[in-house]
Amino acid sequence: MNKKLIAAAIAAVVAAPAVSAADTTLYGRAHIDVRSESNGKVDNYTVNSNSSIIGIKGSEDLGDGLKAVFKYELGYDMADTDNDKAGALGALAGGKSPLSGRDAYVGLSGGFGTVIVGRSSTPAKIAWYAAGNDHMGDTIADFNEVGFTESRVDNAIAYISPSFSGFTVAGAIVPGEQKGTAPANAGADNNDGIADHYSIGLMYAGGGLKASLGYEKVADAADIAGVTTDAKMVQASASYTFGDFTIGGSYEKSSNLMTIKGQDKKVWGISGKANFGNNYVAANYGTADFDMGAAGSDEYPTYAIGVGHKFSKRTQVYAAYSNRDGGGATNPIIMAATPINPKVDYSAFALGMIHTF
Repeated sequence: MNKKLIAAAIAAVVAAPAVSAADTTLYGRAHIDVRSESNGKVDNYTVNSNSSIIGIKGSEDLGDGLKAVFKYELGYDMADTDNDKAGALGALAGGKSPLSGRDAYVGLSGGFGTVIVGRSSTPAKIAWYAAGNDHMGDTIADFNEVGFTESRVDNAIAYISPSFSGFTVAGAIVPGEQKGTAPANAGADNNDGIADHYSIGLMYAGGGLKASLGYEKVADAADIAGVTTDAKMVQASASYTFGDFTIGGSYEKSSNLMTIKGQDKKVWGISGKANFGNNYVAANYGTADFDMGAAGSDEYPTYAIGVGHKFSKRTQVYAAYSNRDGGGATNPIIMAATPINPKVDYSAFALGMIHTF
């Protein structure tokens, strides 16, 4: 059955009047793997759902080059239900729901670009992915497992420009939605503006080169003198494709993690991919270095390699291996001498399948 007709039927149930079937698309991804994991003490076998999703997106032509656009997307854990996560007494124990909210917004698009309002990935995250370095996304060999920051935020007011000679810019502001009523700290809870948090992404694509810059600021909500302050993050990424080969790298510097003053992070990584017909090999390596002031520093080297076979544009299988070690310092400010970056000695091997529609 035509998936656009299915999407139109679903849209008719949840909203009326619905947009025409020709402008509405039902889409999704089913991604499962079976893993052998070791954390240095315990070996385990697990079945995992990796960012499996279902969504509806579409547009309506409003005339004069203007369109209304929308998107509703949910994540669904295909491997575990609420009760599976929490055991036999799952309902009483409060296991997590298999559903999770992802991008969901409405907006307008035209020659000026696109404006959307709702829940969405930040422009910095969009820019990071646009650089083309994540070759096995949502697997254990995902490049962001090195430690790169990527965010999806509620209440975003975002703009994405048209492409100008290969350049695209995106920006988003996010109201803090605080009411200035917190009694604990003088000045706390005063993030009541329309742009308390913001994110910017600059992207370029031309020839075989893809490059991006991203910047984000998260406003301090606690306002504890000498302890908390605004968190900031900057990323730079680039990749180059020549024939069937792609190489590239990313760098990130984050300051005042979780808005705790002096808690910083630096991340760098390199990645590559080689295609051989319907088969591919991908690998990445990088390090996340956490500087926690008086609590010391933690460093996490991570590497991963994977091979895959594409049966079609929609269906593929893969095998991947990942390894991470390091950590062990404590952070008395955030977690009172509990390791915020605990000692890690983790490795995993996974066999997975991805089907998109």
